[in-house]
Amino acid sequence: MPTTGTGPDAATLVAKALAAHPSLPLAAGGGALAAEMIRVNHYGPLAAENVVRDCLRALTAAWGEATGERTDTRAADRAVAETWAAGRD
Repeated sequence: MPTTGTGPDAATLVAKALAAHPSLPLAAGGGALAAEMIRVNHYGPLAAENVVRDCLRALTAAWGEATGERTDTRAADRAVAETWAAGRD
């Protein structure tokens, strides 16, 4: 997913992701960053690899739905696995 440029804003992506998966700990940013920042509130009992992976999968699907672009949830899965493993080092 691009981090800048054209495409749906953060609130749109979060709304689409939460419509499909309402229990995910996702929120669009507030204030000046409302249009471009997405929060994955993964702390406490939600500080788990599967929670982050499910959030990225939902956001990836939301991006594809909003833009009509083909998305790759396996790439999201790999990114989470690699990042989570790096954090254990």
